[in-house]
Amino acid sequence: MAEPAGSGPDGLLAVAPDARLWAVPPERPAGDPTGAGAADTAACERFRTTVTVEDVHAPQPH
Repeated sequence: MAEPAGSGPDGLLAVAPDARLWAVPPERPAGDPTGAGAADTAACERFRTTVTVEDVHAPQPH
């Protein structure tokens, strides 16, 4: 699987051979945007069940 590409507070795109998913947090995360050891535990718990995930359909080759 390819590495996910983040767009900061706008979300994250994860691409796999059989799927493309766009995940968007329900609110702007506080703290270090890289997540380098400054995780907001309460936000992580809220996001676990409230992040919006959308299936992104890529154009199909003909």
